[in-house]
Amino acid sequence: MILVEEGQSPLILCLPHSGTEVPKAVGNRFNATGRLQADLGWRLERVFGLRSDLDLTVVRSSISRYVIDLDKDPGTQLHAAADPAVALCPATTLDGKRIYQDGEEPGPTEIEQRVLLFHAPFHKALRRQIDRLMRIHRNVIVLDCQSMRSQIKGFVDKELPIASIGSSGGTSCDTDLRNLLVGSFSGVKGYTAAVDEQTSGGFIVQSYGRPERGLHCLTLLLAQRAYLRHESPPFEPDKARVARLQTVLADGLSRILDWAGIQARAQADAPDPHPLTVSATMESVVQAQGPAADFVDEADDEETRPTSLNSPQPENEAQESDLGEPSTSPELSLGDDSTSSRDGQFPLLVAE
Repeated sequence: MILVEEGQSPLILCLPHSGTEVPKAVGNRFNATGRLQADLGWRLERVFGLRSDLDLTVVRSSISRYVIDLDKDPGTQLHAAADPAVALCPATTLDGKRIYQDGEEPGPTEIEQRVLLFHAPFHKALRRQIDRLMRIHRNVIVLDCQSMRSQIKGFVDKELPIASIGSSGGTSCDTDLRNLLVGSFSGVKGYTAAVDEQTSGGFIVQSYGRPERGLHCLTLLLAQRAYLRHESPPFEPDKARVARLQTVLADGLSRILDWAGIQARAQADAPDPHPLTVSATMESVVQAQGPAADFVDEADDEETRPTSLNSPQPENEAQESDLGEPSTSPELSLGDDSTSSRDGQFPLLVAE
């Protein structure tokens, strides 16, 4: 399901990879490697538990990136599933290990259904929050918050900096804004920061960043050593590391809000760009997202979760296994007429 906490400040925290839930129709086909889910943004929602202090908006999904990666282009071709850098519904871990049992990878029909159930509703919710805040503020900032193990063979051979900031080569946000965030990390002992190296921004940054229209988007990729005790199951947070990181994040996010306030005061005498630039900006986002945005616009505006799922229940941390195995979504199961994936057919996700 999609989880949205609304704030009134111009900053949105977007967490596309912090979810752990896997529908039974998918989890039953995972192998042991897939069940570990080592590539998630583990416990990241705890790290960014700063919403109330800064009046932030938070948009996140409970669904695992092994089901679908919400920061990838929904138009990605099926043959890219084995390339972890671009896979929409990955068939391997980031270091190239298979996550499905033999012959159980999703086919094009199932991938399309995952887009409809999980990817489109997430982006619908994010666009709704952007639209809401752009009617209040001259500038809105979307921070795409992610985390990753510090070293992943074949993917991140050199140890990640504590903070990697992606700005699509400086085109997705004001460069002064990006530099403020970099500065909040680079001045801290033991912390390192890099810009547009390990990440320059994925689908979220590339399709939402419109700084010329007042919509700024950045990716903040954290190395998990900054807040976890060990970068392996059960991915336990280290209280001291979390507290230190939260102090740095609070400073960085406060700098972002101060920047937005300064910009608003500087633009106070200029003609009000809203609501006209809101529709123009969102139209440009739709064009960047392509056909997938049509799913968002056609969805029911009364719900931010997939309409085919049962009513969401509060997240329960206890549902997560001590071994980091996926928590499953019991409301999704195999269809009665599903056939074996070894025959070239893939079971669909259907609501019971």
